[in-house]
Amino acid sequence: MMKKVFMFVLLSVTLLAQYGDQDLDGVPDSLDRCPNTPFSDIVDRYGCSIQTLIKPRRFEYYVEFLYAKDSDPIHFQERDILSSLTLYQGDFDFSLLAFHFNNTIKKGFSDISLKVQYCLHPDPMWDLYVGAGLELPTDNFTGNRTDYTFSFNNEYFLLGYKWYGGGYYTFVQDRYKNRHLKDSYGGFVGFERYFDRYSFDLAYLYNHSKFGSITHMAYTKVERYLSHHYYLFFTYSHALNNQTIDQIFSFGFGRRY
Repeated sequence: MMKKVFMFVLLSVTLLAQYGDQDLDGVPDSLDRCPNTPFSDIVDRYGCSIQTLIKPRRFEYYVEFLYAKDSDPIHFQERDILSSLTLYQGDFDFSLLAFHFNNTIKKGFSDISLKVQYCLHPDPMWDLYVGAGLELPTDNFTGNRTDYTFSFNNEYFLLGYKWYGGGYYTFVQDRYKNRHLKDSYGGFVGFERYFDRYSFDLAYLYNHSKFGSITHMAYTKVERYLSHHYYLFFTYSHALNNQTIDQIFSFGFGRRY
């Protein structure tokens, strides 16, 4: 027994001295995106527990139910369903997103989004995504056409947090009442924190729509990992200006492989 304890202590000291591995998960601190993981956890190549993988290995899908309301200038409510599927092939991500809306004015499908992203790794703790996509015209208004979107997203892992920020620009081809709509663009910045089977997000969102309205919103998200790669999540967004929907609530579920 004493021999086993001695060997464990010797191995621990060796790892700390040679690799700087504070949580003894076999991943050096300089490469560990999830410091302080429990010693008994099985970790991935990033040093994160398998149950809280930062990125799926093959694919991910989720369904999200949203409720939005606005009382200025008129009382407005909307209930939406969002469906998403993403496939992962090496450093490429391929995603499809469909959005059905139902509000006090009309209901139907928004444009279906197809997108491909490529991940660059400037640093072991830094992922940089560049992407391009199409907005296919499924919204049934006259003059709706295919739009083209380009995006980028940075993710940096530091002290157990994932710090992120990015933006997008859409070349809008749509026409409404014989008027060419404006290009839309936006950005975001925030952080994510993991707590065993939970994660928490806080972010700021900015959007300039094709109709000219400007949105500033604060966004929060809580996610709960379940067994067999399933997860639940809840979000809340609150407007920071008066040109947009006041509040958005959502909940959803998904699965990662």
